Amino acid sequence: MSRPPQFPVEDKLRIVLSVLVGEMTIAEVARRNKISETSIGKWEGPVPGGR
Repeated sequence: MSRPPQFPVEDKLRIVLSVLVGEMTIAEVARRNKISETSIGKWEGPVPGGR
């Protein structure tokens, strides 16, 4: 089984912020970036204002 791709911190931040400001839903961002919704949820945790 292969490892999931590693995303740079800048990309993670851009993705999370687009969800937090309401530009896109988590599902939309996940589809566009080919990542799981769970990964985005984990990334949101350390961001102020995240879940």
